[in-house]
Amino acid sequence: MGDKINIRWELRPGDLGRIAALHGEVYAAEPGFPGDMSFEAYVCRTLSDFVLEDGADGRVWLAERGDRLMGCAAMINRNGRGQLRWVLAAREARGLGLGRDLVNRAMDNAHEQGCSDVYLETTTGLTASMAIYEKLGFEIVSEKPLDHWNADGYKQLTMVKVFK
Repeated sequence: MGDKINIRWELRPGDLGRIAALHGEVYAAEPGFPGDMSFEAYVCRTLSDFVLEDGADGRVWLAERGDRLMGCAAMINRNGRGQLRWVLAAREARGLGLGRDLVNRAMDNAHEQGCSDVYLETTTGLTASMAIYEKLGFEIVSEKPLDHWNADGYKQLTMVKVFK
């Protein structure tokens, strides 16, 4: 297996499960996140909704090193608005600029699709992700206690970037 990370956006059977598994593995080790399967189950539900209810209207980028999923990000079309989702880099890929690269690809896609703005939901405590979003001009528009996947004291943030 080489060191090169390849990025593709054509979804294949099994990819949604790989995305959910990566989220489960990575976030089980994050401080304040549940060490159980509740967060992974939450991601499974959102991925299922993307395909079954939204008709997979968007694009998902997968970063792979050989057969190993190293990161992912998606841009979902929400009636002229973009929703940035499932942004994640595996622990061993952090610090390589992979997260920033995936988010930039998603943002370029939203701009090319003519989205008026892009929004995302994230949580407090994810400093590397927040740095990427803030550098791109996202602003926090709401903050509320988390009511899903039993996050210990974390808050849910909604952030928006308006295209001018």
